[in-house]
Amino acid sequence: MTGNPPVLYGPDNRPLPSSGPNPYGSYEVSRTAAGLRGTLSNWLVARNTRYSARRERQVVADRAEDLAANDTHAASSIDSITVNTVGTGLTPQSRPNAKVLGWTDEQSREFQAQAEWAWHIWQGESDAAGRLTFWQNTLVALRTLLVKGEFFRLPIMIDDQPDRTFSLALQSVDPLRVYTPNDFTWEKNIKDGVEFGRYGQAVAYWIANPDDGFISMDLSSSSFTRTLARIGHRPGAIHTFVSKNEEQSRGVSVLAPSMKFFKDLNDYLDFELVGAIIASSFPVFVETTDPAGTAQGLQSTDPDAEKTRYHEAAPGTILYGNLNEKPHVLKSDRPGGSFDSFVERILRAIGASIGMPYEVIAKDFSKTNYSSARAALLEAWRVFGMYQKWLVDGFCQPVWRMVIEEAWLRGMIILPKGSPDFYDAIHAYTRADWIPPRKGNVDPLKEIKAYILAIQHNIATLAGVTAEMGGGDYETNLHQRSSERGMEKTLDVIPPADAAAILYEPDEPEQEGNNAAGN
Repeated sequence: MTGNPPVLYGPDNRPLPSSGPNPYGSYEVSRTAAGLRGTLSNWLVARNTRYSARRERQVVADRAEDLAANDTHAASSIDSITVNTVGTGLTPQSRPNAKVLGWTDEQSREFQAQAEWAWHIWQGESDAAGRLTFWQNTLVALRTLLVKGEFFRLPIMIDDQPDRTFSLALQSVDPLRVYTPNDFTWEKNIKDGVEFGRYGQAVAYWIANPDDGFISMDLSSSSFTRTLARIGHRPGAIHTFVSKNEEQSRGVSVLAPSMKFFKDLNDYLDFELVGAIIASSFPVFVETTDPAGTAQGLQSTDPDAEKTRYHEAAPGTILYGNLNEKPHVLKSDRPGGSFDSFVERILRAIGASIGMPYEVIAKDFSKTNYSSARAALLEAWRVFGMYQKWLVDGFCQPVWRMVIEEAWLRGMIILPKGSPDFYDAIHAYTRADWIPPRKGNVDPLKEIKAYILAIQHNIATLAGVTAEMGGGDYETNLHQRSSERGMEKTLDVIPPADAAAILYEPDEPEQEGNNAAGN
């Protein structure tokens, strides 16, 4: 079949050449998402400038702090993430790379014991202010990260306190103290208090430190301390936030996307509660037409006389009105029949924005069975695990490395003969696993049975299961169990013969409601 090819026309109705490059380039279908018609007509996105970023960040942080302090659901969300992510602490277990260091298993265990004992001593004096242990410091740091979007810790050396074993300590800095000095606002390499290098790396932080302690936008650089981000191979400042953009320099509160929902829902619940209180304590107003004015509350039949007025009344009060006054009794039909489902829907939307299921935010497992409760908690634990990873990589591991370094310099850690120089293999010496807090179980029997069967069939390891359950060091557990079994033999304590049979008993059918959720 032959014929002339179809003629194509450009945007100006001129025919396009039949061969060669298209002078008009590639034209794609217009996207509705970029249109300004209909409901999108007012959707104009505002972007921050380098000058407005600090003000917006402070407003968001102030509002988030207010919600965390005064809003029940915001406080529940922050506490749930904090307690489940850190709990009583992320516990380090020394894991030196024995293959790189050329060590035997015995030498590795000896190093681990020395390193973990040094950490045990240091964590009790880790806070420069002397108030917090390291796990408490981590808990506060995570809460600040969630509320204000980030946290700062300055590693400093304290040598003027003879009761300290270590010099290293961590000084806390409020993120709102870090911003650009007024006389440096035109510096291109300083953005929102962070001074950047040529590759976008943080070089230094500008921390407001005025003599009178009053933080304002008008402070010049003379009222700031320039703190280096790194001093040699050590961090000069630890700045941790969850980054969601390629060139993001500061953190944003986890409450920011749902902040309006939190505030409006809190006001709505407050108004409903006030309405219920008024409805339940509304006094009885008695209209009277007594011309003699003998009823209580009547002052005179003279219309110009001073009237009795009521602004407040205790519940159950009987009030007599003035002549020619007819009350309109207020009655409240609130909350309506859709109140519970409406609040639940809002909380689900809020939970989706911060990665938490409704059950965790509301602490409500009344509508779940084992499977749905476990699914909700697994989703929550993915979020907890993400925050744990951010904390470990951005905070805990750098601190561990500095502690082990100082312990080695002080002679608290003795390296085996023939080991590489500490600084030549510092990453091999300071490798560690961080054990999260114990998860707990929705149905302990079902989950422990699953763990045991997974280990027996080589699907999981004892070390992995122990870590997942937050049960500490599996080697320590084995040594302890060996000691206990030895004592059982000595005392002639015989375990039940049918203990293993429990693993293969069929599970009971799931039921909806409180019993299945363990409430």
